[in-house]
Parts: sequence; C-alpha cells; structure tokens
Amino acid sequence: MSNALLSNLPRFDRDDQTHPAEQLKRMLGQMQAAAARPAAAPPQQDVSEAEEELTPPEDLGPSLAEVESLVAQLSSALTRIEGEARDQSMQVTQALAARLFPELSRQFLADEIARHLPVLVPASVPSLEIRARQAMLDKLEPIIASESSLAGRCKLAPATSQDETRVLVSWKTGGVTFDFEGLLAACLAHLDPSHTMIEE
Repeated sequence: MSNALLSNLPRFDRDDQTHPAEQLKRMLGQMQAAAARPAAAPPQQDVSEAEEELTPPEDLGPSLAEVESLVAQLSSALTRIEGEARDQSMQVTQALAARLFPELSRQFLADEIARHLPVLVPASVPSLEIRARQAMLDKLEPIIASESSLAGRCKLAPATSQDETRVLVSWKTGGVTFDFEGLLAACLAHLDPSHTMIEE
C-alpha cells in the first residue's frame, strides 16, 4: 500500500499515539466546528441588474381603453364633419337656387309659356287672357304673335299688383297658372323642410 494512503490512518505502533477514542472525539469536534462555520454567502447580484428586475416593463403603446376612447372621439368628429359638410352643401344649393330661379324665370319663362299654351288650351277656346307683370307681357307679346295657334286669341293684361310673380292664363271654361316662384319654394322646401323663402 502507498504510504500516503496509510499516513492518515491511526497508528498503534507508537507509544505516544493518542487513544483512538480521543482521536474520534477530535475528529468529531472538527466536523462540528466545520458545520458551525457560516456558509459562504451567495454572490451578490449586480445592483444594476437588481434595479432592472424591479423596473416595470416599458410601456409599448396605449391601452385598449385608450384605443377605444380614441375611436369614439374619431367617430364623433367624423359625424360632426359630415353634418357640417351636409349643412354647408345645402346652404350653397339653396343660395344658388334662390339666385338662379328668378333669373331663369326672367329669361325663359315667356318661351316656356308660349311653348306649352297651345297644348294646354283647348283648340275650341276662342279667346284667353294672360295676366302678368308688364315686363313679362313685353316678352310674351312677340312670341305669341309668332305662334299661329295663339295669335289673335290672346288678350294680354297687366297684373293687378307689381308683386305678382305668377303668370295667370284663363279662358271661359278653365285656366292655368305658371308659378316659377312657387316651384323655387317647393324645391327649397324639398332640400330643407325648415327653409322659408327670403325675398331678395
């Protein structure tokens, strides 16, 4: 056997050798002392690493509630913009109609009346009366004179009021009214039932 292996074993061939029981006590004391020594402290974590662990995760974006709130605000804004655009379009259309209809009436109503009267007035009617403002009568007179089915049958009479915008055509058994202003009012009311005519 190797001397190194035997060197740790108790020897009984020497007189100065401690009694085996004493050796056992000594060994036991060494073991108890070793057990009583505090265990080595675990390596301390780096302070920066500990702080990183305690730091809450970085906010990556808005929460679901914030997104829903933004969507609701966007929907409300779109509804408001659509309403404003619709109101503005209606106002522009009404303003254009209010300016164009009277001008169309002045320019083309006489032609329209002369074009439709031969169809509306029965051929058996010997005479009819056309009552309108003088400016309209001045336009109607040459047109009616050039229309063979109306020439000689129409009597032109000025309206009783200069505020009268209609052209009243009457004969013994009937009549017809051309009302461009009424058409304008009906169109504006169709666009906006709350609209009221504003005289210019």
